[in-house]
Amino acid sequence: MFINKDLLEFFGSMMEIKKQKRDIFNSLAADVEDLDIKDTLLRIGMDEQRHVDQIQQSIDLVNGVEHVEEPRYEEALIEQTPLEQTDIEEPLQEDQIQQSPELVKEVEALEPVAYFQPVTTQPALSKTDMADQQHVDQLQHNIKLVEDIPPHDSSTHFQPTTTQTFHNMSTIKHPLGEIFGFTATDQSPKAQRYRSHRHCPFNNKVPNCTNKYSKNPLGVCSILHNNKPVITCPVRFREDWLITDDAASFFFEEGTRWSTLTEVPLNDANGKSSGNIDVMLVAYDDRGKIIDFGALEVHAAFVSGNLREPFEYYMKDPKANALMDWTAQPNYPQPDFLSAARKSLVPQLLFKGGILHSWNKKMAVAINKSLFDTLPTLNRVKKEDADIAWLIYDLESIIDGDKERYQLKKIDVVYTEFKSTLSFITAISPGNVDDFVKFLPEQTS
Repeated sequence: MFINKDLLEFFGSMMEIKKQKRDIFNSLAADVEDLDIKDTLLRIGMDEQRHVDQIQQSIDLVNGVEHVEEPRYEEALIEQTPLEQTDIEEPLQEDQIQQSPELVKEVEALEPVAYFQPVTTQPALSKTDMADQQHVDQLQHNIKLVEDIPPHDSSTHFQPTTTQTFHNMSTIKHPLGEIFGFTATDQSPKAQRYRSHRHCPFNNKVPNCTNKYSKNPLGVCSILHNNKPVITCPVRFREDWLITDDAASFFFEEGTRWSTLTEVPLNDANGKSSGNIDVMLVAYDDRGKIIDFGALEVHAAFVSGNLREPFEYYMKDPKANALMDWTAQPNYPQPDFLSAARKSLVPQLLFKGGILHSWNKKMAVAINKSLFDTLPTLNRVKKEDADIAWLIYDLESIIDGDKERYQLKKIDVVYTEFKSTLSFITAISPGNVDDFVKFLPEQTS
């Protein structure tokens, strides 16, 4: 008998999803004391099992196996459940849902993800391959049942989905964008391993995260602000070393051989430290002699508020706290763009940039778009006339298999001259002197 492999894979995917949803609702029912809510959850679980049975029957038909009717799942489940049976066909009432908001959140958070795209054409099955015409008709009927599974009563909040869904950032009510490189809702084995070992996936100088502290790092790579991720850890920019490729295209001619060094100390004429160059790109000739170099500086946003507290709370139970609501907590973390510019960006341009400019060497600045947008409007020049290249990046949400993650993406490059840039960024807009004088005390006789 001819077996359609794609059709079997489709049925297998659907069955796995239905089993997951069945188990989720049954598990929730076991933890609920309210009998009406428990019965409703059990009924939904029974519906999912009926879908499993229908899919199994379709698989048996495709394989030419005689389908054996199993004992009804809901009957066995009810016998094992020490509950006084009530009218479980009645949908969950609105006042009951309002009394159990955490239950609703948990159901929505555990909604499984579909790992497939539905077939859009009928499988190429020959009627002669079937035992008889009745099997053909039954198979076509079951295919339609699988593709067009009706939703549960819309009056409840527990509606299954047959399309791929992910948590939109607008539904997240805490500030944690990425924890040790992964979103809070990512519960994959890899994400769990990075969290448990506090690893950094973005080419840190050591395998572990060293953000703020090496022994007890603050493993937050980015925070959510206005439903968008803002990079708060400089190491986050090192994803796939995209920033070095972009900087090299500004420093050197195409085809030049180059390598990188990190944390290179830079001193002034008096031997006083001007800080470390984040990433130094060095170009070599065919004999390995240095022919040129350029400096790449990385700037992430500062954070105001208490970020450590929600991070530690999440780490206690990442699965249970993935969709925690932190909005009512005091000192909610926010990006501090002004402090990042005044305390980090301006001093580095002044001291490091001043030395590099005196050597006639170029500088590149990797910066998050949200931080760059808060800077004064800079005077753009052509690439060949520029001393500084502003490499502007953002974190783009992408779907990676069955998970959602962020990927570093270059948004724009802005070329500027050193002197005009320093003039624009350090320019101060003074307030009214009379307003200032009002705060000065006058002497009285």
